[in-house]
Amino acid sequence: MPEDELLKVKYVQPFYRLLRDVNSGAGAYVVGLSLLLENNEEFTMVNIPMDVAEAIKLINDSDMPPRRQSIYTFLSSHEDFKEILRKTLKRVVIDELEADTGVYTATVEFEDGGISISVKMIPSHAIYLALISGKPIFVSKKLVDMEKWWGNESSEGEEGDQP
Repeated sequence: MPEDELLKVKYVQPFYRLLRDVNSGAGAYVVGLSLLLENNEEFTMVNIPMDVAEAIKLINDSDMPPRRQSIYTFLSSHEDFKEILRKTLKRVVIDELEADTGVYTATVEFEDGGISISVKMIPSHAIYLALISGKPIFVSKKLVDMEKWWGNESSEGEEGDQP
């Protein structure tokens, strides 16, 4: 995908929100990632695996890994693994949305010895790889525009429902 169709991610922040059902009082946490883009807009993804979010939080905060580690927290402290990624990973692009399920897909581009390979991945996993290797993350402008459109549609509907 050409660079002029992409927005670069400046910062990735995990978030955890408790959602409560107003009728039953039951609650559940939603885990997500907030991506601050180069144009200062925010792009969000939800239903992120908790262990990936925790590993990204650890990368951001430079904390010591927990005593009981996930594969993600372990790999983020494994220098040989990170060095291989630094040498081969080129960039991550969040570039697809499955309309039926609302699930995003990322393309992870690798390059080594003149050979280029693109792999489709779960975006949170791809973002994690980019963060531990210091490689750029991009989001398709088309997806950002779609998220803005949905946000406007949602807020317009809410506004119309108010007395």
